[in-house]
Amino acid sequence: MVSAYQLLEFAAQSWPDRPAIIEQGGSISYRELYVQTELLKAELLHLGLSRGHGLGVMGRNGSAFVAMMLAGMGCGAVVLPISHQLKAAEIDCLIKETKLHAILDDLSGAQPIDNDLTMISYAQQALRFAWFERARDEPVTLLSDAAFIRYTSGTTGSSKGVILTHKSILQRVEAASQALELTPDDAVLWVLPMAFHFLVTVLVYLRCGASMIVCKDLLAQTMIHNANQHNATLLYASPMHFRLLAADLSAKQMPTLKYAISTSAGLPGNIAEAFAKRFNLAVTQAYGIIEIGLPLLDSLSGKEKNPQSVGFPAAGFFVELFNDDNEPVADGEVGRLAICGPGMFDAYLNPWQTAEQVMLNGWFMTGDLALREVDGRIIICGREKSMINVSGNKAFPEEIEEVLGRHSAIEESRVYGQLHPLMGEVVCAEVVLVKNTVLNVEEVLRFCRSQLSTYKVPQRLKQVKHIAQTQSGKLKRI
Repeated sequence: MVSAYQLLEFAAQSWPDRPAIIEQGGSISYRELYVQTELLKAELLHLGLSRGHGLGVMGRNGSAFVAMMLAGMGCGAVVLPISHQLKAAEIDCLIKETKLHAILDDLSGAQPIDNDLTMISYAQQALRFAWFERARDEPVTLLSDAAFIRYTSGTTGSSKGVILTHKSILQRVEAASQALELTPDDAVLWVLPMAFHFLVTVLVYLRCGASMIVCKDLLAQTMIHNANQHNATLLYASPMHFRLLAADLSAKQMPTLKYAISTSAGLPGNIAEAFAKRFNLAVTQAYGIIEIGLPLLDSLSGKEKNPQSVGFPAAGFFVELFNDDNEPVADGEVGRLAICGPGMFDAYLNPWQTAEQVMLNGWFMTGDLALREVDGRIIICGREKSMINVSGNKAFPEEIEEVLGRHSAIEESRVYGQLHPLMGEVVCAEVVLVKNTVLNVEEVLRFCRSQLSTYKVPQRLKQVKHIAQTQSGKLKRI
């Protein structure tokens, strides 16, 4: 049987001395990562972990997290990555929702269980393993080849447990490896949470033999220092990271960076422009989704493109845009984004639905609204569930947030719809102001009126100190 664990075996054989992960405590080569993961796998097998068991893996970014995930897969378990920043109640909810059999963590977060703990030595640190009170002969999913579960961000609805088999993971990794064009000479500046970005990131870098430079924190000075110290060639980050870097006042550059890719959410144009001006490097947008992988990516150079575009379908992927009657729309018209291609998810966990039951005639309906330009590029307009219907007119929060972001006094914003007795809905906005500025509501609205149709202009504007985001870096919609 094919296994995602073979990616690590292949990397260790192909690039044994190449640094796999560079972190605060030093670097670990692919050979060392494989040896240490093999030891951890043997320990887990000894403890009884085996095929079909659901294993939660919780920890901070680093080589230990990678080893825990891969060791679990190597045992045949179905791994569920869990952020170490979750509170105890959130962890407990995940455990019960997924019906996990066991959990493995690095002691960096809340203790997930109080009794029957087994401590495991990994390299220079300790890991913690525990079984839950659940029949071990009952598999966590109905798929015999299941390997991975991850919950969607749930930005506009309930979160879903997405299941992938080993075969789907390998197909997805191969497709993303071709799209990203990485080689063993590349080094990726790692700033994303591994608990939310593992399949189309960490495993792709293993497949390509690239190095991962793990930043200890998200301060701009730390990211710039690590990039220069270890000759980073790729920055794969979220809009939040690009905003932090663009605001850096040190004037230090990152000359070894060849590519900068933004993912997780749409990158506001003002942030893309500010980053490009600050570091003399254009940003490419990518469209990633847990059910599919990395189906859309624009030119890696980031040049000669619409900055709002998420690019073209990657090799093997197909895209269609449908109207409400499931008929294709013409280029330039907004439609419901549908995608199919290699490495598609296999099922949702709860309630149980196979991919075939979910998809529409073989198409996965992403929940996004988009349009296709004449040259084939795709532009995401917004989410179906977050679209605001103003007297029959469609207003997309992302478009309005883009305009608000251009205002010199606004650092970030969140736009949402509010019910109205006559108009159906009206546009409302929350804004975070740039430090030492004062909100002038009328001036901001005049600015919006100069760039937006009347029905898109916010009817209510509220200043807030902070706008919530999901753990994966996406804006939390109301």
